[in-house]
Amino acid sequence: MTRSTRARKPLDSAPVQTGRKAGAAGMAKLTIRIPNVSWREGRPRFNPGPKLRKLGYKGEDLRHASGAWFTPQEAAEWAQARADEVAGRRKAKAETGRLPARRRPLHQSIEGLFEEWFASPKFNGGVSEGRRQQKGASAATVADYRSKVRTLARHDPELLASPPPAITPAIAQGLFDDLWQARGLHTARGIVAVASSCWKWAKARGRGGIVINPWLELEKPLPPPRLVTWEDYEIHAVAGAADLLGRPEIGDAIFLGLFTGQRQGDRLLFERVGRDDENRLVFRQGKTGAIVAIPAAPQLTLRMEAAERRRFAMPIGGRPDKNEAQEAADARARRLVIVDETARRPFLRDWYKHVFADIRRAAARGIVENEDGTLRVGPERPNGGENWRQKPCPSVATKRDQDLRDTAVTWLGRAGCTVPEIASITGHSYVSIHQVLRHYLATHPEMADDAIRKLMAWMDKKGMAV
Repeated sequence: MTRSTRARKPLDSAPVQTGRKAGAAGMAKLTIRIPNVSWREGRPRFNPGPKLRKLGYKGEDLRHASGAWFTPQEAAEWAQARADEVAGRRKAKAETGRLPARRRPLHQSIEGLFEEWFASPKFNGGVSEGRRQQKGASAATVADYRSKVRTLARHDPELLASPPPAITPAIAQGLFDDLWQARGLHTARGIVAVASSCWKWAKARGRGGIVINPWLELEKPLPPPRLVTWEDYEIHAVAGAADLLGRPEIGDAIFLGLFTGQRQGDRLLFERVGRDDENRLVFRQGKTGAIVAIPAAPQLTLRMEAAERRRFAMPIGGRPDKNEAQEAADARARRLVIVDETARRPFLRDWYKHVFADIRRAAARGIVENEDGTLRVGPERPNGGENWRQKPCPSVATKRDQDLRDTAVTWLGRAGCTVPEIASITGHSYVSIHQVLRHYLATHPEMADDAIRKLMAWMDKKGMAV
């Protein structure tokens, strides 16, 4: 498109043919007008007027990095975002008397924006400069964020090749809806949360030409809460299977979850400290350094003492020519409460999930003792002739390690603990505890029985008769 051709086009808006409509005089064009956007054979171009040019804006084709031209809807949304940017700059000038500089795009693609974000201190150990002491994200968080970006790339490869300003709120909503349909609500919400975090970082630092965060305020429903608890026989079934199959550390993790109510990730990073003056078991969270003191329940104490004897009886690492860093890693492994005792090293979270799933499957199907004394997982369909070392417990097949946290709240509630007492152990918010207890009140009628007994005792004490 030549300069002279552009000059003859109106600068404020241009008609876009989107269809035809029948009328009395025949067929008529149905057009829309987009401010400062002109069209030629389906190719939109931003043509700023003299006032916008004085603000530093230049003409540009509206197309994706892949080469595809914007649709009328995309062009309209892009133009609206540009208008919002202009209005914001003009407002700032009216308030301060100074026109803020434009935030020039520094990235050609969303993929490049994500990579610069991942190269920031947050994902590389944090910052320790002068008085600025900022911790970085954990390795598990970094891996989780990168995994979500890879999922987004597989879902829509062309999206990551687009420039960041091309993402409008409507496009972001459409992408969320597509992800929800294709990959589920949890995944869709997780990906959008990561993208929103990246856009927030970029906008605050003038990266990527980003003026608005299109991922905010999307219509994204909350998933229904998963509130599932274990029963006592299920705890013993899975912990028993772990002990029989030579993975007692999985049983330790289960009892630790039941009696502390701590999250799986925190339990896998717990370091053993010892006991305090009140004989409580004391742990240090490896991620935050926070101290967690738990009254020593007999069942948990027995497991922790047995685990400590095993830990110090086995060599950690297994490397005869260890350097200083490896020695430090081995020393930390000895301090951890839960360790992969087969590999003799700290658990990677994904590997813990894999081992836990194997043990859970064995508990669900039962464990059979062979003629030579070895053990194996029971068959899917027992024939009645099995020599069971541990009988099947099918109900554990759907249980998750994460359910132990809600189980701790529920069992403490059933035992008559108050909400503050429960929170002091598990670290839940009061709102979360009320939500869990309200859900399970109907499924455990003995709680209602206890409540009525307390009511009757109180009435008798007051001499009340009904």
